[in-house]
Amino acid sequence: MRFVAHMAVLALVSLQPQPLAAEDLFDAGSGLRIAAYRAPVPGSVPGGRVIGADDLARIAAEGALLLDVLPAPGHMTRPDGSWIMPERHQTIAGAVWLPETGRGDIAPDIADYLDQSLALCTGGKRAHPIAVFCRSDCWMSWNAVQRIAGLGYDNLYWFPGGIEEWQDLGRPMQTAIPLPVGAAACR
Repeated sequence: MRFVAHMAVLALVSLQPQPLAAEDLFDAGSGLRIAAYRAPVPGSVPGGRVIGADDLARIAAEGALLLDVLPAPGHMTRPDGSWIMPERHQTIAGAVWLPETGRGDIAPDIADYLDQSLALCTGGKRAHPIAVFCRSDCWMSWNAVQRIAGLGYDNLYWFPGGIEEWQDLGRPMQTAIPLPVGAAACR
């Protein structure tokens, strides 16, 4: 009986999720987060400045591009470049949604989509202010800031409070519609 009880305890312990090691969380080459994206985020991001909701509202009013990088699991695109989305979501009013661009390891077609969409939405001006966000405690926006900085954009902001903080403050929201692949206009 004692052996059976011991085996039952071992079975329960082995079912507990084990924390991921740093090498499982971050890509060794890029340093970007590649797993467990919903977790507490750091207080800074390489290539960008951290801002709060009031600063986001101010730079939005001054013409900054608000960039939502919330992923779209199960996404597909149609031949015309529009996205087939399994679910809709609400985003910060005036934001452009570029799904899948915040993952730590993105496919070449998504990397091209990000590059082309940024060029379109900024008029090709690498100094145009861009504020990147996702959800609260979402590493995808942290990744996206660095990826965008790597494309030569140098006026980047990171709003780590994301959609939830903005909404909790009663700020305006809108239904997000992803920018189509190969779009001719930014909005």
